[in-house]
Amino acid sequence: MGSDPQYAKWPLLPLAQHVFTLTNSYATRPAQQLAARNLQDAISEHKMAPLYRHLAHPIEGILNAVGEGSASTIGKPPSRKSSAVGMIASKSASSSIPMAWDEALYKSLKADNDRELDEIQKEEDEAVEKAGDTEIQAARGKRAEFWARVVTRYPLTTVLGPPSPPLT
Repeated sequence: MGSDPQYAKWPLLPLAQHVFTLTNSYATRPAQQLAARNLQDAISEHKMAPLYRHLAHPIEGILNAVGEGSASTIGKPPSRKSSAVGMIASKSASSSIPMAWDEALYKSLKADNDRELDEIQKEEDEAVEKAGDTEIQAARGKRAEFWARVVTRYPLTTVLGPPSPPLT
C-alpha cells in the first residue's frame, strides 16, 4: 500500500485561514496584508486560476465588492451562492484589503492549467487505448489531484467525467 497515491496535501488548508483573516473585521491590518500576500503567492506558485477568479474577480470575486480590484467595467453581480461559506468571517465577504485582479495573470494561470489538463487528457487517452484499468485510474487520479490543487468549485462529475462502469 506504500505506492498508493496520497492526495492529503491538497487543498492547502492554510488558504482557507488566509481567506478568513482577510474577511475578519477583527484581524489587524498587518495580519490581513500578510494573508493577502500569502494567498497571492500560493495562487501564483500552484497556478490556481479557478481560486484566483473565485476570490479576486472584480464582479464575481467573493473578496471584492462589485467593481473593486480593477478599473474594469462594472456590471450586475451574479448570485453569490458560494462554496466558501465556511471560509469567510461574515456575510459581507468584502475585505478591507481587496485582492487586485490582474487579467494578464489570470490568463497566464488559465493557459498553464489548460496545458496541464491537455497533458493529463493525452495520458488518460493513451491509458484507455493501450493500458489496463490500473493505468486509467492512475491517470484519473492525476486529474483529481490537479483539480484539488487548483481549488476548483466544480462538481466531481464535471471534473472527472461520468463514473466508470463496474468491472465484471
